[in-house]
Amino acid sequence: MNFQEIIGQLETAKESRINYYFVTEEQNQEIYALLVHVMGYMDKLYLVEVVFTVLKELLMNANKANAKRDYFTRENLDIQNPKDYQKGMSLFQENIIQKWSEQLEHLDGGSFYISLLMKVEAKTIHFAVENNAPITTEELARVNKRIEVAKNYNDLADAFADVSDSTESAGLGLVLIQLLLKNSGIGSDKFRIHTNDKLTRATLTVPEVTTPLEITTNLKTKILNEIDGLPPLPHSLTKIIQLCNNPDSDFNMIAGEIEKNPALSADLLKLSNSAFFANRSQVGSIIQAIKVVGLKNLRNLLYVSGVRKIMDGQYGKMMDVWEHSNRCSFYARYLAAEHTVTNKIVDIIAVSALLHDIGKFLLLSVDRSFFKKIETYQRGSDSGNSTLLEEMAIGLSHPQLGALLAEKWEFPADLRVAIEYHHKPFMAPADLRDLVEMVYMANMMSDFQESKKGFYAIDKNLLAKYSLDDKEVFTKAVKKVEALYKATNV
Repeated sequence: MNFQEIIGQLETAKESRINYYFVTEEQNQEIYALLVHVMGYMDKLYLVEVVFTVLKELLMNANKANAKRDYFTRENLDIQNPKDYQKGMSLFQENIIQKWSEQLEHLDGGSFYISLLMKVEAKTIHFAVENNAPITTEELARVNKRIEVAKNYNDLADAFADVSDSTESAGLGLVLIQLLLKNSGIGSDKFRIHTNDKLTRATLTVPEVTTPLEITTNLKTKILNEIDGLPPLPHSLTKIIQLCNNPDSDFNMIAGEIEKNPALSADLLKLSNSAFFANRSQVGSIIQAIKVVGLKNLRNLLYVSGVRKIMDGQYGKMMDVWEHSNRCSFYARYLAAEHTVTNKIVDIIAVSALLHDIGKFLLLSVDRSFFKKIETYQRGSDSGNSTLLEEMAIGLSHPQLGALLAEKWEFPADLRVAIEYHHKPFMAPADLRDLVEMVYMANMMSDFQESKKGFYAIDKNLLAKYSLDDKEVFTKAVKKVEALYKATNV
């Protein structure tokens, strides 16, 4: 896929067409990277996740439609014959969905195709997904029913609770599309499905002006009230933070304040003696520990200590969130050691990764079962991140909630940015993008290790940046750093 050639076609208002026999997860990864280019060129980067989610759903539907017709042909069944259709569909899950990895072999080089088309007119972008499989009367009725049902929902929570049609493993797909387009400001009327006796074509038009809806839900109100009610960071910690930020502070004064807090003293000594600082001799005093870790790392330790104290006190010990965060922080330090990073971000990488998911505490505290359902819905898939689903469910995602907490507790700008954009590094301010990209990669590697995400869900450009764009190389790297992580956490 030649990105520059496609951008050149769009600049001259030519239609760009990419043809497939079967759209693989690797090709979806390329499409995502292409959309970052295309939407960036159109100054609509904020819509990348929405457009990609819609196009991926349409491409998957086209894959399934072609696979179904290929299966009917191989079984000598007439898809237009009601009896044959019922017979073929009774085995659809078993012979198609459950053997999905085999469908590429059946379709590659065959008579069925899928096309992704793009065209720019003025400042409007037109997308289309086309496949040469006309929709049957029964399929069209089911599609129209889902689109009609989607009009009844304002958020994803209602849809999850109500939509039960899982025929052909389609599930919530078309409902998700309608909600996404409506809530993003693109408009559900900008999506159309056309069919004739030769092909099916789904079109999406992204207009020049989009005004996202303000999603208001009971969950959103409850969470925002929860943020308002959270206490500030403990005064004993903010006092030390102020001393760290004061260039005239005396190390003995700082050490004296830390020694008043036994738990903080233990954490500081543990940090100063860790492999991260590679000391030749054991650090035994607080003032020596301060000199080893430096004031920036000490300040970061204070933020972590304060957040953990508040979160564990308010919501109990959510060990699954902290375990993921600890792993992510270790992976981030590993990446920092393997790749050259600027002095500006080296001190903040580990704590940014450790605190990147603080917004999840709020989501899980108000409705743990629902947000676990979202995670399960995407677990192990290459469907990208779940933040869009969170936004559709309550109007806020966990990175946005984390940023609100960071603002409440007066975190430094670099830490707030890392938390807010760790799922969308391409949206981060340019001067902090290296930091956010490293936290993003550490998070995705952790998700891969925890079977939450597949390799092809990861941004292709960033994989290339870290020389991890080969799946086997990436898998070996994750195994290596995971072994190191476990060895240091015995």
